[in-house]
Amino acid sequence: MKQEILNFQFLNNNQDFFVSPKNKMAFDYVQRWPKWDAKVTYIYGPEKCGKTLMCHMWADKSDAIFLDENFLKEFTSNKVNIEDVKNKNWIIDNIEFFLKKKIDEKILNLINIITTSKNSFILITSKLVPKLLETNIKDLLSRLSSSFVIQVFEPDNELLCKIIEKYLNDRSILISKKSLDYLALRIERSYKTAIEIARKIDYSSMESHSTINYNLLRTIID
Repeated sequence: MKQEILNFQFLNNNQDFFVSPKNKMAFDYVQRWPKWDAKVTYIYGPEKCGKTLMCHMWADKSDAIFLDENFLKEFTSNKVNIEDVKNKNWIIDNIEFFLKKKIDEKILNLINIITTSKNSFILITSKLVPKLLETNIKDLLSRLSSSFVIQVFEPDNELLCKIIEKYLNDRSILISKKSLDYLALRIERSYKTAIEIARKIDYSSMESHSTINYNLLRTIID
């Protein structure tokens, strides 16, 4: 198991994200910048799957700006230079947050400007596929659905084990393959759960000053 983990590429010392077949398409596409296939890219996937980190990676490559609520509320007003918007790259991380603020139309206006510009791109992330977003503006759903959409998938058992093992190895905590297999059969198959379980193992093993055994794992997952 340890040798297999070395085949995965860990990024920015962030234990919550690494390249695997489950997120490789999104990662490779971000790395392709500026040779993108569309002005609007939409990456969706479960919590803790690395969407925000990929946004930061793209921001480093493209000088993209993370949009905030205040900017979008002021958008199309005299406070925002539209020509300036056309010459920069933008990120809306977690679009659900912004839709709850009832600024759907502002987002649509921004996307329309970017799609007609020569030099501007936008990366949008979400937990949901575009058609499931809560908005009354059908044109926005249409725009997002016709963007370049990439899904990040939930981990399989092998990836689940690798996430837990990598997290613990970074903290000099060893866990056996049998223990990992034991966990993989008993916990929810998600990035969020894998990280939460690894953190609990880290805390419990330090608190009890004990090695990882089945009794410890049962206490954590029960």
